[in-house]
Amino acid sequence: MKPALLRIPRHWIVWTVILFALTFALGFAAKWIVALRFESLDASVNRVNSSLLDSLALLLDKLDQVSVVAVILVVVFVVLLFVKGWRLALGAVVVTGLGWISTLVVKTVVAQPRPTSAGLTHLLHVNPATLSYPSGHVVFATALVTALAMVCRSALARSVVLIVGGLFVLLVMWSRLYVGVHYGTDVVGGVLNGVAGVLLFAGLWNLVAARVFAGRGRRVAA
Repeated sequence: MKPALLRIPRHWIVWTVILFALTFALGFAAKWIVALRFESLDASVNRVNSSLLDSLALLLDKLDQVSVVAVILVVVFVVLLFVKGWRLALGAVVVTGLGWISTLVVKTVVAQPRPTSAGLTHLLHVNPATLSYPSGHVVFATALVTALAMVCRSALARSVVLIVGGLFVLLVMWSRLYVGVHYGTDVVGGVLNGVAGVLLFAGLWNLVAARVFAGRGRRVAA
């Protein structure tokens, strides 16, 4: 495999279509069928609270801010720059960012309003600004982990990234339910959207990178 290319499934277009179809299907199903939203889940998660959990949830609440995302992507780029080279580092950052932004399309199309805080017994001061489905925080966390797994060449490194990253995604999912700003389907949809978005843009990145970097290599050799 060429150094600039990300590791993606051979039939990445098919998987992208399937994952986006599942993302939209879950969103519309939860919007039309109230029982599928698991509305009581927020209250159940929120009921087990403490000052430490409050601090953790409020910290993770900043994960969806543009400035925070930018800092995280810069750090990821710098680390991967020394470990994998600038091409893969750039690829991972680009597909993570674009995969995260893809949630705006899903949010706009599904247009699911936020849940109310009526059932919460422990309120935190969180002001969600966008629609509910899917969770943008979970989309970003999933997109980041998926992109990092795509730059791993060994099975061991990829397994470590997926295990540690999976725990991080679960933590973000918990935090969105804890503060009561999402339905259960929102966080599940965030995982689907995150993987689908990264897979889409990783496939496009590989198509472009194969042409651009291969052409540059031929010019240097000449």
